[in-house]
Amino acid sequence: MTSTWIHRLLLAGLCSAAALWADAQLTKNVTLYKNLSLGSFNASAGNDCWGYVSPSGREYALFSANNKLAFVEVTDPANPVYFANVPHTSSTWGDVKVYQSTAYAVTEAQGTGVQVIDMSDIDNHNVTLVKTLTSPGRTHNLCLDTVSGFLYTCGSRDGTGTTMCFNLANPLNPVRVGSNSITTTYQHDAQVVTYTEGPYAGKQIMFGSGEDRGMEIWDVTNKNSVSLIRRISYPFVGYTHQGWLSPDKKYFYVDDELDEYYGGVSTTRTLVFDVSVLATADLVATYTTGTTSIDHNLYNRNGFVFQADYSSGLRIFDTNVDRFNPPQVGWYDTFPADDRTDFVGAWSNYAFFPSGTVLISDINSGLYIVDVSEATKTPFKTDNVTIAAGAIVSGGVSQLLTVDQQYLVVGRGPATLGGDPVKIEFEGTCLWSDVSKLRFEMTGKVNTLGLQQTLELWDWTTNSWTQAAVSNPLTTDALYTVLGSNPDRFVQQTTKLMKARLSLRQTGPVTTNLLQVSIDKAGWIVNP
Repeated sequence: MTSTWIHRLLLAGLCSAAALWADAQLTKNVTLYKNLSLGSFNASAGNDCWGYVSPSGREYALFSANNKLAFVEVTDPANPVYFANVPHTSSTWGDVKVYQSTAYAVTEAQGTGVQVIDMSDIDNHNVTLVKTLTSPGRTHNLCLDTVSGFLYTCGSRDGTGTTMCFNLANPLNPVRVGSNSITTTYQHDAQVVTYTEGPYAGKQIMFGSGEDRGMEIWDVTNKNSVSLIRRISYPFVGYTHQGWLSPDKKYFYVDDELDEYYGGVSTTRTLVFDVSVLATADLVATYTTGTTSIDHNLYNRNGFVFQADYSSGLRIFDTNVDRFNPPQVGWYDTFPADDRTDFVGAWSNYAFFPSGTVLISDINSGLYIVDVSEATKTPFKTDNVTIAAGAIVSGGVSQLLTVDQQYLVVGRGPATLGGDPVKIEFEGTCLWSDVSKLRFEMTGKVNTLGLQQTLELWDWTTNSWTQAAVSNPLTTDALYTVLGSNPDRFVQQTTKLMKARLSLRQTGPVTTNLLQVSIDKAGWIVNP
């Protein structure tokens, strides 16, 4: 939110957390684990949020309130634990980012500076304010290039709006590099990425939000000689606020905070820029939630765009289906009273936990911890089948796409001592190498009782079959599932290949020696 609009926020009024909680939450494919009210933090307003995963794998929410940065363990998302805070002078605006085990917090209150917070002992619920950088004295946003290790302050105000840069070679002791303002214009927010391949390999590129100028692309590789590559205006520029790159770095998704407020557009608008060639980057599409709320902060995880859209809450879009007009697959409205075009409700979100847990920070009602797995679950089909034991009687891979009583039928083969007369291996390809949930599903039947069925997943880290689910299959169609715990290991990191295996053996009397299994559908359900 722009600091010049505080009077708008005051006019809108702050609804109490209790009143919001009493209202029915409006939701689709997103369920609430827990809401921690502003009263839980002894705060009067919320703003930004971020997350941290300790080396042990425990997950933590960093909730930026008007008067403090609060630390909440969300490893068990239904039972969060608020355990520490770092106070600061009260401000409507705040931001926080994390590099390694260090958090950096800023506000627009004069004198807050940049707070440097050590989280190395966070598993014991201890965090320590190590130091405060006094210049810049106040800052609107932070961005981090985690590959190159640089921290950038956006909307820093030491008399004028500046963009400062700090080297994080020692994360607890940031060192200022470059000029007083490495960009010649005020950047409200930014994402900075280091390209590791392709024509821009080695370049550090800032995708900046240039207020009423539009979206800006800067080469910030040399901190003493930063250059503007391209500035892109677009119809009805209100206030270019914030944006995030697609995983393949081809598209940049942007929220304009004031295009709805000024009436240039009638419903919430998200802008899509083609940035595959930086020098000719341009606006290529827009999409909408269909609501009248203002869009604020958005992030892209594996092609799912998570938008905090003020009065209409968290909105989730799947750009894997359509980059330019993505379907809205889920939402959670933290401000159910209405979808007013004003600065109330969801300020930001954090969607990068390995578990898939998502945070929503709300101006009026605190911190929300939600489950988005129904919204982001994605099916992946079987691409190839290998018969390790037995023989195909009829059908093939094409019969495994849908539940339609069109079967791949595999019959018994010779079983060696202790072996399985039927053994089928399935292969599929995921879109992502980092996933939060994974399961293999098979719908099918056998032609006799007295059998034992085992479903397994291939673990690419140990190069072995594991995670078995054992059952006694039925002679009528049924759904069988094997779940993958610590699911990244079941996706090959380079090819993104996934493998599952079905084995059948005789454990009791059977009605026929012509043992057959008929598989109607087989594939994976994966969450990013």
